[in-house]
Amino acid sequence: MTIRHLKIFVTVYDERSMTVAGRKLFISQPTVSQAIHELESMYKVVLFERLSRKLYPTSTGEKLYQYANHIIKLIDGMEESLREDSIKKKLFIGANYTAGTVLINTCIEQFKILNPSSEIKVVVNKSSVITNMLRKNELDLAVIEELDNPSDLIQDIFYDDKIVIVADPEYHLFEKKVITANDIANEPLLLREKGTGVRDLFESKMSQLGLFISPYWESTSAVALINATKNKFGITVLPFQIVKEYIASGELKELKVEGLEQNRKLAIVYHKNKFFTDAIQDFIRICHQI
Repeated sequence: MTIRHLKIFVTVYDERSMTVAGRKLFISQPTVSQAIHELESMYKVVLFERLSRKLYPTSTGEKLYQYANHIIKLIDGMEESLREDSIKKKLFIGANYTAGTVLINTCIEQFKILNPSSEIKVVVNKSSVITNMLRKNELDLAVIEELDNPSDLIQDIFYDDKIVIVADPEYHLFEKKVITANDIANEPLLLREKGTGVRDLFESKMSQLGLFISPYWESTSAVALINATKNKFGITVLPFQIVKEYIASGELKELKVEGLEQNRKLAIVYHKNKFFTDAIQDFIRICHQI
């Protein structure tokens, strides 16, 4: 088995097609087929089920994919590390919307001061997408909310964050002396889509109180939710870091809800088998300093 076998296998797995994998790798389809056959023969396993001209990874194929990705990444990291003095430092970072909107720019600015010729790529998306990219080695690390004990990912907590409920300052709920979670559940809720950390945390906290929520609006855009809230369409639930300037300016006001605390932590997350380049270590150190 060679690294070439593994790269062919990973491409076939990602594309679910030997023909497409061949085009992507600029080799013939028979060459791709032969490489997969050699892997299967070597270990006496079946890596793909071939049904109706489609490929479906077996459980063994799934296992090999995890190992192959990390082996390829380790070799790429080794080569990058050996050449770091003569080439640009590269860093592929993922971030949830809170980190991507508020924190990541400051971290990158400091990193660029240390490494002015560096090349940085950033993907901002919901945490479920980001963690999947980490597992596929498409990212070096990510800055997202704390996860629930993932077995294959390492978390390095570095920032305290909280989720707040905000409304227009003249919203009728501010007339109440005590606002309860039940009051919130009965209001028009303007929420992020499912799968985002802020939505999942809010739903979890409400569920613990025996309350089911049905959003009036759902949006992938925090700005759209903020504008809708300012126009009195309802109330929204967002990270404090994203709305703090609107609260400070008086455009929005936080609803203090009795018995509903939504504190969370942000973490630097990476795969447990990640090879640490100098660039990754620099970035992690900067995050902690900030």
